[in-house]
Amino acid sequence: MTGLVRAELLKLRSTRTALGLFIVILVITLVPLGILVFALPKDLLEEAGVSGFLATASSLVPLVLLVFGILGMTNEYRHGTITYSYLVTPRRWQVMVVKLTVYAVVGILTMIVAVALVYLVIKLGGAVRGVRIDASGGSTLADYARQIVVAGLTTTFGVGLGALLRAQVITVAATLIWALAVENIVVLIKPAVGRWLPFIVFDQVSATQLPDDGAGMLFEQFTRPQAFALSLAYIAVVSVAAVFISLRRDVT
Repeated sequence: MTGLVRAELLKLRSTRTALGLFIVILVITLVPLGILVFALPKDLLEEAGVSGFLATASSLVPLVLLVFGILGMTNEYRHGTITYSYLVTPRRWQVMVVKLTVYAVVGILTMIVAVALVYLVIKLGGAVRGVRIDASGGSTLADYARQIVVAGLTTTFGVGLGALLRAQVITVAATLIWALAVENIVVLIKPAVGRWLPFIVFDQVSATQLPDDGAGMLFEQFTRPQAFALSLAYIAVVSVAAVFISLRRDVT
């Protein structure tokens, strides 16, 4: 297992995928933030400012990490490196467990770095402009901790989907369409069904508010522990299905 972990870390260091997606994360978070901090009038920064930007960035990063997880697995099949992994470790479930674990850790660390950089830019930008900006956006450390956990969950879910579907372009496109459009449509049409969908469940893990009376909600939300357990169940089902199918397919 230790050898598999080292192999996964080597793949991450020796390919451009991880670096490229990290650059994408920096671009979609820091560039718009920098424009807001240095272009908005001071009075707007003091009143509304960019206090909600940290929360917005925290919702964008998991989508990039989802794609990262998908690419991390589909690249193995695309370039044939999965064959060597299975030759060295015939128990394919071990390969899957190690990849899920490594990518979960990478997703969590990436989210921590992204949140820290956004927070730092907000504080430094406020200092340069001479205004006080509430970088937290009213959220607590616990709120951001949950969002960091969700980053790990979505990354591993991407790995599971990539292992199950294998086709890189189709998997990325279909997953993003499902996450950004289909699930939201289902929630509007059938809220009772929509709350069970995977990405809606992930959102419920990191939800900053879970009102007891359900006021203003389209559906009755799961509690955070329930949403977390259901998220793990989704990841487990997809990953087990991927391993099961891989045992019945030739990998060359």
